[in-house]
Amino acid sequence: MRVKSALILLVLAVLAIFSCRKETVASWDVDLTGPIVSSKLNIRHFLTDSLFTNDANGLLTLNVNREVAYIKVDSLLKIPDTTIVNSFFTPVLLTLSPGQSMNLLPPTPLTFSIGDGVALKYAIIRNGNLKIKYSNTISEPLSFLYILPGVKKYGQPLTITEIIPPGNNSLVKTYPLDGYDIDLTAGGTANFNTITQSYTVSLSQTANSVVANPGTGAKIELSYSEIIPQYARGYFGMQSVPVNIDTARLDIFKNFNATNFMLSDATLDFRIINEFGAEFNGSLSNIKSLNTINQSSVTLNTQQLSAININRAFAVNNVVNPTIKLISLNKNNSNILPFISNLPDKLTYAGTINLNPLGNTSGFNDFAYYNTGIKVLADIKIPMKFMADAFLLQTVSPIDFTNIEQLDNVNYGDFIIKAKNGYPFDAVLQAYLVNDQNVVIDSLFVPGNNIIAKGITNAQNVVISPSFQRLYIPFDNAKLQNIKKSKSVKLKARLNMPTPQPPEISIKDTYEIDIDIIMDVNYKVKRK
Repeated sequence: MRVKSALILLVLAVLAIFSCRKETVASWDVDLTGPIVSSKLNIRHFLTDSLFTNDANGLLTLNVNREVAYIKVDSLLKIPDTTIVNSFFTPVLLTLSPGQSMNLLPPTPLTFSIGDGVALKYAIIRNGNLKIKYSNTISEPLSFLYILPGVKKYGQPLTITEIIPPGNNSLVKTYPLDGYDIDLTAGGTANFNTITQSYTVSLSQTANSVVANPGTGAKIELSYSEIIPQYARGYFGMQSVPVNIDTARLDIFKNFNATNFMLSDATLDFRIINEFGAEFNGSLSNIKSLNTINQSSVTLNTQQLSAININRAFAVNNVVNPTIKLISLNKNNSNILPFISNLPDKLTYAGTINLNPLGNTSGFNDFAYYNTGIKVLADIKIPMKFMADAFLLQTVSPIDFTNIEQLDNVNYGDFIIKAKNGYPFDAVLQAYLVNDQNVVIDSLFVPGNNIIAKGITNAQNVVISPSFQRLYIPFDNAKLQNIKKSKSVKLKARLNMPTPQPPEISIKDTYEIDIDIIMDVNYKVKRK
């Protein structure tokens, strides 16, 4: 598509000759001709050419791939926010010297209550925080040492040392956990979801000796929050995950429409890609093709999606090797032809996925990486062979005459349509003027005088030579003013099939309509 400015250049050239002269009463009319829009209309316009292939006979086939659903790891594995409070209070009157320990608690385990039967053995933290609120009811500062032996970065355990001033919540700090490895076995092979904590509370080396009354000391409130694993290993439980009804955009038939449309053949392959190191089974249901323009929907009928078993993925050197489950739908095992013949721009779906349906078959070796999961892709293959009463092709060409005041001096003129029709059907052409609000404000062609004859066909209704035609459509100044307001021309060609029994249509890669719209105007020039 391209916009040509030959008309405007010619007008400006004529005006330039007289730009330095004073106006007189002399004026005359001249005839100027120039193209404003050139365009092609073909099936390829409603998607990019790279999605089309053609066979030895030139029959076009549309190949489309769309992602339908993607269930990510962080929707299945969540380490919940956890808060614990530890108190280090002396039960008796005690005199403390600088550096003297007052520990009353041995190393203790911390178990995360993950739920859903999830038993994690190891994880790498992508994001997470440890927030600690410190309180000190002794009149001198205390020293706090907190060690997590199983939480490491670069081989070193997470170690926190702080001086706690006297007072309630006298110190509040947040420590990022990003990048730490976590051993969740608490030192034993049978444990899971658990880490070990080691505390030391003592009077600060810089403090004065102090008498600690009974019930005084330190209170430590620890809050683990927003922990997202980069990697997790263990047993993910026997979870059932609902796939709530959702919508995926297709946008396959963006600039193509038809009436009483029915494909001769089509296939839809669902590729279910499992990036989890765990087994699944499940089902997809309530799959509908939605045509939001025509407000029509068709429900997919098939038994192929009612019971799906998906094997676990494997990982080698931190590289995931997913498993792929292929489910092929065709006209023999589903209603795929009316489903796709609905010309959907959206696809709705729902379903259920069951994790580890056979239990802990991996022996606590399920695994998952961040931003991976179960992906459902739809591969659609549509040979361009169908039946229809009519189908519509359209394209849009930008124009901009808003600043060309010389158009006000046009007296009258014609639109000349130069058309080449390579389809085996007559085309009814219309061009709509669209303003900057994307609103149609006028049309260019007069009904009845906008029909482009079909190409020359053989006995099999295959075009052997295109037809060429030139149409003249007069316009007045009012229509010309609407052209000045326009930002684009939406060109539509409706190809009408013979009635009452339209033949089966095969669209070849050579079929197209070439359109040139030319303005032939009578222009009033004033001499200056």
